[in-house]
Amino acid sequence: MTIPFLKMHGAANDFVVIDHRRRFLAEPLEPLVVRLCDRRRGVGADGVLLLESDPEHDFAMRYFNADGRPADYCGNGARCLARLALDLGLGRAGRVRFRTEAGVQDARRHPEGNGIELHFGRVASEGERCDVEAAGRRFSGRWIPAGVPHFVTEVERVEWVPVPEWGSALRHHPRFGPAGANVDFVSRLNAGRIAMRTYERGVEAETLACGSGAIASALWAALQGERSPVSVVTGGGDELVVSFRRLEDGFDVTLGGPAEVAFQGEWVERAAEPVGL
Repeated sequence: MTIPFLKMHGAANDFVVIDHRRRFLAEPLEPLVVRLCDRRRGVGADGVLLLESDPEHDFAMRYFNADGRPADYCGNGARCLARLALDLGLGRAGRVRFRTEAGVQDARRHPEGNGIELHFGRVASEGERCDVEAAGRRFSGRWIPAGVPHFVTEVERVEWVPVPEWGSALRHHPRFGPAGANVDFVSRLNAGRIAMRTYERGVEAETLACGSGAIASALWAALQGERSPVSVVTGGGDELVVSFRRLEDGFDVTLGGPAEVAFQGEWVERAAEPVGL
């Protein structure tokens, strides 16, 4: 079987993207996802995105992390999938509305550039304060569920952080339950601008950007007194812009940034060969 795909990225957070409105992939998808995301033997990606049909909206989003497991949400992935949908002519008046496991969202092309502006909607949290001991250190931060759970902790300089060591220890900390949490290390740059590096569960490594992590980190900054919008400088050097409005029990959030097509290709999925005697 031949699988057409796009390789896309949102601020270097990269994905294999498949138009799956006509369902043709055999379930379960986890083994295929692992093969596609393998950076040595496959296409290489942080995850796989499926654009699927939805009876009420322009499309539905399914997302799988590189470990093959489905995830409730990916902010940069949502923006990339919205870009594909708009390129395919879906939506009305330059906007698409779509279903995710984190709720219904809408997106449009950014009015001042080639990026995608995503209205995430409500983040129902004021950011629970957490003090966690891991990797021989004490980390103070906030737990913020931005589609998926994030622990945001401030550091002096993000470039000094041993992300694989500290991130892994915090991601699996019992404080965050069996599912764990994504971990965002942040530092303030100047007014309205912060730096962020993320250790992402499911990838089990640092990713060069994280859309939901940018939302969580910007809301961490908001709780420190920053005003909307907040620019988030990612590990790859790109910038994501988070706009927010305070609600009684959280925030209403929009995420903007690049959503690019790197290349298109075909993956040949071969049937397993019988093992010889």
